[in-house]
Amino acid sequence: MISWDFRVTLNRAPADDEVDALFEAGLDDCSIAGGPRGDVYLTCDREAESMLDAIASVIAQIRTVPGLWPVGVGEDDGVTLGDAARRHGGRTQASLRQLATGQRGPGGFPEPLIEADNISIYSWAEISEWLRTRMGDDIPSENPDVALADALVKVNCRARAAHREDGLRHLFDSVA
Repeated sequence: MISWDFRVTLNRAPADDEVDALFEAGLDDCSIAGGPRGDVYLTCDREAESMLDAIASVIAQIRTVPGLWPVGVGEDDGVTLGDAARRHGGRTQASLRQLATGQRGPGGFPEPLIEADNISIYSWAEISEWLRTRMGDDIPSENPDVALADALVKVNCRARAAHREDGLRHLFDSVA
């Protein structure tokens, strides 16, 4: 078994009895922390065969506590070029823009996930992989399973807000 480190953001801060219930559910390998925007998350160190198995088991245990659910996994994958420059630490937003537009570099920069109102949102996992493999930048590898799990959790939250969780399960089962 491999030990996987990741973070799962909760929909709200748990009450004292809910904290006890989380740990009784098996989350004794996670600790509760708060972020700068008032978000509350679990930092987990879970042993499992894969990252997805580790994340899935934590999410299943969170869902045993009524009123709590995950709203995100890991750092947000969606970034602007400015966000990506800050995460990288060694490139500027202008440098990344030149790479994205093909003015510099080998070409093939990842396409934006979303483009709206003069804002482009990219996948940090895709950008960091491209910078590491195509540009030789020395930045840590992002586990694509974290971005996948985060996307699925966010889709589930949207389905919950629209009262369509059953429809989402049906859709997922039909494409899986």
